[in-house]
Amino acid sequence: MSNHENNTFTLRALVLGSLCAFCVAAGSAYGTFYLRGSFMALGTSMPGAIFILFLLTLFINPLIKLIYPSASLGRRELLLVYIMMVMASPIPHLFIWRLLCSLTYPFYYATPENEWRELILPHLPNWMMPHSPQTARLFYEGAGGGQPIPWAAWEPIFLAWLPFIWALFLVMIAAMVILRRQWIVNERLIFPLMQVPLAMVEEAKPGDRVSGFFKNPVMWVGFSLPALWGTLHGLYNYFPDIVPVATYIDPVRMDIELFHNIQPLFVALRFNIIGFFYFLKTEIAFSLWFFNLLSYVARGVFGLLGIVSTETSGAGHPVPNLILAYQAMGAMLALFFGGLWTARLHLQAVFRKAFRGDMTVDDSDEILSYRAAVLVLLVGSLVLVTWLWLAGMPIWVALGLLFLGSVIIFGYTRVVSEGGLSDGSPPVVPAGILVSAVGTSAIGPSGLAILGVTMWWTIGRNFVMTACAQSLRMGEDLGGNKRPLFWVIIAALAIALCASVWTIMYLSHAFGAINLSWIYGGGYSYVEKLMRTTPDPNLWTWINMAIGTSIMGGLMVARRVYLWWPFHPLGYAIGPVWIMDHLWFNMFLAWLIKVLVLKYGGARLYIKTRPFFIGMILGYFTPGGFYMIIDHFNDMNGNIIFWG
Repeated sequence: MSNHENNTFTLRALVLGSLCAFCVAAGSAYGTFYLRGSFMALGTSMPGAIFILFLLTLFINPLIKLIYPSASLGRRELLLVYIMMVMASPIPHLFIWRLLCSLTYPFYYATPENEWRELILPHLPNWMMPHSPQTARLFYEGAGGGQPIPWAAWEPIFLAWLPFIWALFLVMIAAMVILRRQWIVNERLIFPLMQVPLAMVEEAKPGDRVSGFFKNPVMWVGFSLPALWGTLHGLYNYFPDIVPVATYIDPVRMDIELFHNIQPLFVALRFNIIGFFYFLKTEIAFSLWFFNLLSYVARGVFGLLGIVSTETSGAGHPVPNLILAYQAMGAMLALFFGGLWTARLHLQAVFRKAFRGDMTVDDSDEILSYRAAVLVLLVGSLVLVTWLWLAGMPIWVALGLLFLGSVIIFGYTRVVSEGGLSDGSPPVVPAGILVSAVGTSAIGPSGLAILGVTMWWTIGRNFVMTACAQSLRMGEDLGGNKRPLFWVIIAALAIALCASVWTIMYLSHAFGAINLSWIYGGGYSYVEKLMRTTPDPNLWTWINMAIGTSIMGGLMVARRVYLWWPFHPLGYAIGPVWIMDHLWFNMFLAWLIKVLVLKYGGARLYIKTRPFFIGMILGYFTPGGFYMIIDHFNDMNGNIIFWG
């Protein structure tokens, strides 16, 4: 083994990882917002990172081996590069874009009709938002005439938000440091999303330039099916008259009308979802599609019986039905407290090490010592609450929002780590839960306004905590001292922040944000309705959360007590989310195929078929990456090869 393979944190690995993190952040923002192409960094599957790793392992690194063998990258270096790309992935779409839109949206879209100037704007502090209508206009309409970006108007705002942003990042990282051993070592979660990169960085045999993974014909058969469809769909977008095939992104797409009063049952074929869910335990895969169909039937029955929520100002929960949304919140609470209870012995050890310096507790394999992690968690939480209080939110509301946000992000990270959810979202918006539970009068106008500004950090399809969980799983294969990995993660986040801000600010001021792919409207319309209607606490919110907590708790207990129990509780928590309506059929197919494989071929056949499904995932994402490069040079817009 060469020296650079022993030393993971080589300068070239760090430089290459930084470059790739920049490409993921800036490239995905450019490709999604300006080219309106495939979503390379929207969900938790991180297609942009997978595509770049595919190029590195199949083309670039073998070429380096051919020309200058000693300069080639080892497996651990490739893992480090991928970790930096993983950490960069949540930043451009789900963080910076939503932040910038939230800071400008109420000033550009305020009208005499919505009365935001009277209802909302007086409660927004000058130090946290660019109040100038001219600044908002330049962001949404573009500067025009080659005018420079007005950085002077934005710099104080960015500086004001830095404590909040970095406290948020560090709290999520510290939480994952504390939970890493419990999830990865004690509970042995399988992290299905990491199976693809781990396969790609497999060591090649001596004398070979590529690993055995890329020589496996089974993998290339799986690769060819989605790659062919994606290639043909891209050609159709360029030449619709010459290539009248593959006209839709999904090869199979249909709606089945079951209930007249709700949307049809959606059936679509997505190769990447089948691939990822093939790696799941069968009870998890079964429960995810089963509970989604169960929630669909429940929505239909509610419609037939006229059972509806009395609330009139929904918060835009990813679970559209408010009854099921509040039950999902209860399920997430049970998942959160149940997870803490399961980890109680480990957490006791962590706090003994942190506060007493217990020498029997070993934290040498963590990226932070337990003392540092607990300190970062506590100080970071204090900074978040203080920052929100200074912005105008009552302290108890800030504490409640932080608690609910922690429950949701923790639960979603658990779902992704154990359930392999490559595309999805948490079931509820914490701000909406808080308002429904306590009413608007307790929060006050300033608190409501700040809820609208900051709603973006608690919603989305990926979080820094989720990305950190995947990174720490990859870090298990690095070996050696992992403490430098903390600073690598911080560097990747800093690079992604700078790249995302620069790219989005440039695109918005050059072309106008309203001319890009989509605009995030924040929570201002929701806050407007709340200020007009001033709803009181909703008793049914508490009742339905209690029902959800009870059902989820029962599922968790049954899974531990009865070995034959077929339902995994993760399905109940995430099943009603609207994105699951688009994915359930693929989850069903993956579950059915795996059940048949295990029944008739056993573990040996399952191992032999794994490369086929990894190939399906690679073949699904790869055309989108290549077409994004081609689209740039041809100034092609709207060439979406996959959704995410």
